[in-house]
Amino acid sequence: MTIIPSEFEHTAESLADIVGLASSMGVETALLKLLPKNANDKNQIYIASDFGVLFDLFAMTLSERGASASTKDMSQPERRIAEALFDDFAWVKRDGSTARAKRAKAIVYPQYPEARLSGFQSIDNTMPACLSVGFTRENQDAKRLLVLGRLPGGACRAVIYFDVSEKLIREVNSLPGFERSKVCKRLTIDQGNSKKLEDRLSRIVGKPMRGCRLDTFGKTLPFSGTQVCGYTLEHALDIIPNAGKDGDLFGIELKAHTQLKVTLFTPEPDLGLYAQNFGQFMRRFGYLDGEGNYRLTGIHKANVRSSKSGLTLKVREYRMENEKWTPFAYDPKTPLTSKMDAVEILLEDDHGFTAAGWSLERLMNCWGAKHNETVYVPATKATNPSSSEYAEGYEYLVTFGSKVMWCHETSAEQMLNAINDGLIFLDPAPKLHTSDPSKNKRRSQWRVNDITKAAPALYTRVEFRDLLATPEVQGRLLGHDASLDSQHAQDPLPRGEMILTLGA
Repeated sequence: MTIIPSEFEHTAESLADIVGLASSMGVETALLKLLPKNANDKNQIYIASDFGVLFDLFAMTLSERGASASTKDMSQPERRIAEALFDDFAWVKRDGSTARAKRAKAIVYPQYPEARLSGFQSIDNTMPACLSVGFTRENQDAKRLLVLGRLPGGACRAVIYFDVSEKLIREVNSLPGFERSKVCKRLTIDQGNSKKLEDRLSRIVGKPMRGCRLDTFGKTLPFSGTQVCGYTLEHALDIIPNAGKDGDLFGIELKAHTQLKVTLFTPEPDLGLYAQNFGQFMRRFGYLDGEGNYRLTGIHKANVRSSKSGLTLKVREYRMENEKWTPFAYDPKTPLTSKMDAVEILLEDDHGFTAAGWSLERLMNCWGAKHNETVYVPATKATNPSSSEYAEGYEYLVTFGSKVMWCHETSAEQMLNAINDGLIFLDPAPKLHTSDPSKNKRRSQWRVNDITKAAPALYTRVEFRDLLATPEVQGRLLGHDASLDSQHAQDPLPRGEMILTLGA
């Protein structure tokens, strides 16, 4: 017999109780789902016909195919089921402690299409009792409510409410829904994180700073590499450098930039000859440089043959015709969830041979919830005039402009559509060193020419903020040195050539 309640089951008299718990945990957005009687750990929990309702909200990692396996090589009509693991999923107990789940995941069935939740068991082999098969069999009329709360950066905190009243059900039903799901409700809690970051940034803009970084112990070290602006920004905000998926501060991604041309992500191909044999790929499609090494360069935009490599970038989707996968041009109007097992981006030669390719999973794992709120901070760098500081390794002075670009909400579809439209292009720079394999370089750089023009396509909402124009900051600046005004008036987005990596 299932014992209820266990340590996981919560009760709430009103929506205010749910808001209070979510707010105390730091939740910014929550997905609420009233569970049907058959929702349990065996049957999985239906969330939506669109996987994006989960992927756009939480930090998740899609399982990737083995190298060189391509959809177009599949002759059988079976549909591949995609799985996406939550990077951080934990159940919240009644005492406020949490239990991390072993393998909480979303399972995507493209043939229906639909996305379902699975993997409820914690690392301690426990789980909410009311989600067991035994409970749903014995208590078919029980009212249960699942709340999935998003923390800054995309972590998920799950709360299960038991014995839900009709009054609470009406309150939940009155909440706004998700655009991608008819059965889930959205709860938004303003934790003030954007305002906190805005205040922190306003205190450092317009002030020349020595180029430096923090080490893992929080110690200041001089730095003069190509990422000097980004590291100096992190240092000014007391952020320890990391390569994780979470945003830099308050769950918000920070990007310092000196020019407009930026590199969005750098995933390596997992399909085609490149994935099978890098050396053969380079010898077949690359060219010899003056030192006798093979290189491959050139701008590659969708459906435009690169004169440098002779290869054409193509966004493909495959559909079943006569029990066989048949290639078509990518159609941005059809739902992505229904074809998640049938979309690829390929580099092909003039005969249709796949030189290199990227599965949809590979690309989606580079562009997800981490980018849902991103701030692009303009920066300039100049040679440090202090000879003593320069000798210590502080070669540059970095100054951050006050006019930032604040971007909100993105999706895999927006990223994919931007590639298909040629807004995001491939600018590769791999190198095959013929005498020393340790000097080989694999570089697959996906870029935009002008981030200010690309942002409206990549994000749902883009705004430009002057960090020094708010009443709070104006009040704080009273009595400060007016000589900084010229710094504030600088063009925050100078034009020119640059390479800036936003994410791996």
